[in-house]
Amino acid sequence: MDLRPFSVTEWREFLRDYSAKFLDDSSLLRVIEKNGAGEFVRSHVHREGWIGYEPAGEDAVAAAEERLGVRLPPTYRNFLLASNGFCYAGHVDLLTVDEIGWLPDRDPDLVEAWTFALDDPERELIERSLLVARDDGGPGVCWLLHPGEAAEDGEWAAYEWFTGDGSSPDDDRYDNFGALLLHATRLLDRLA
Repeated sequence: MDLRPFSVTEWREFLRDYSAKFLDDSSLLRVIEKNGAGEFVRSHVHREGWIGYEPAGEDAVAAAEERLGVRLPPTYRNFLLASNGFCYAGHVDLLTVDEIGWLPDRDPDLVEAWTFALDDPERELIERSLLVARDDGGPGVCWLLHPGEAAEDGEWAAYEWFTGDGSSPDDDRYDNFGALLLHATRLLDRLA
């Protein structure tokens, strides 16, 4: 799949395919069971029929952009219009449009704990990044979108930051949200 910004329709197709593969792969469900989330996964899947959520409305996305003071990058914006959050994308759950926010606002303790140990570029990265995904009780993983590294097409650099293992926030950089999500969903192929 191309790493360029996806349309809403392309995101829906990709997420449907990923959901089907995830749900058909019993080894992934065994991993979820071991982590204690199997009952939730089964109830959510039976209720929703896939591991995504209803799309965010254009008004909800626009309200988030107003609240954040920025226009969201195209790949991520279209993702929200296809599914308002998503479960089990690699190590993380993608947040809903109401849950996303600037990292210092969403997790001030994490920012405070890390800023003293970081060089200026890394400090600026975590102080000015949008938190769009995190693990739920796992190894401490955050997905960040950084508007300070915007491309001509409006895309922002994306980062997968393993806070729990002492990694630097800029160790795992991707050109955009779509590239990061594609990388994370390839975990499914490695586990299968």
